[in-house]
Amino acid sequence: MNPDRLAELEEERRFLLRSLRDLDAEHVVGDVDEADYATLRDGYTTRAADVLRDIEAGRSAVPAAPRVRWGRRLAVVVAVVAVAAGAGWLVARSSGQRTPGQEITGGGVSEDVSTLLVEARQLLGVDLVESQRRYQQVLELRPDDPEAVTYNGWLLFIGSRGAGADLRATAVETARGQLARAVELDPTYPDPHCFLAVIAADAGDESTARIEVDECLALDPPAQVRQFVEQFVETLSSTPTTGTS
Repeated sequence: MNPDRLAELEEERRFLLRSLRDLDAEHVVGDVDEADYATLRDGYTTRAADVLRDIEAGRSAVPAAPRVRWGRRLAVVVAVVAVAAGAGWLVARSSGQRTPGQEITGGGVSEDVSTLLVEARQLLGVDLVESQRRYQQVLELRPDDPEAVTYNGWLLFIGSRGAGADLRATAVETARGQLARAVELDPTYPDPHCFLAVIAADAGDESTARIEVDECLALDPPAQVRQFVEQFVETLSSTPTTGTS
């Protein structure tokens, strides 16, 4: 795919996610009626899913450039994680595997939490705002759920990109704190280590990134996540350590 076209798709993705967020805000305050809200939201969501698929197809057709700086690599990592999760990489835990903190028996709060977690994972590749909202609802019911703590922090980090320097710094520090807490809640859960590696690399801290990558891989993540992390290690080996671009 032409790099200019790929850039246009990335901009359209950002526009659609902003539009979904703005639409939700307008709906909350009553500026949009239910019928218009449902129609607009379905349209934005469908188009966002199409754009994400086009972006992935375009990236797979573009040869990798040598020594790409980390700032650009991070944008790819964020998109890959979001799309891959929605496509089923991390959703695998919902089919035959128990998620961290999830009881085996159903009913009551546990059943509500399980439903919200499934919805949150499905939304990761389509609507990050709604996905984070589901994870926050999980935290209201179960504040110590490791998956919800992890992904609430990760999505906070993703959402901070493009914010002002002070706001972004605060958001990143909060995200890092939530991921560290997730590690304490469940030391066997690989995902927070994967995301802490990305955040460390974004800050130019390659040594910490490598440590977190090793922790993630040592905890035997799902096969597709392992593949992503191993590819991430390759980006570190060709990334300058002087900071972000």
